[in-house]
Amino acid sequence: MDKQLENHLSEALKRLETAYREILKSGDLSREGEAVKVLAELIQEQVQNEDPRSSARPVG
Repeated sequence: MDKQLENHLSEALKRLETAYREILKSGDLSREGEAVKVLAELIQEQVQNEDPRSSARPVG
């Protein structure tokens, strides 16, 4: 994975995790809170499992 993209995803993950902790502190684990949790998990998996090789196929 491109290092810049990896850094961007890592920063987004940190922001989502912070938001999720704030939601937990408020005691309002609603649909939005669950959505934030799922997004954080998806980004974490993306960063960990990304294939560094290009996955684009030639068109034509």
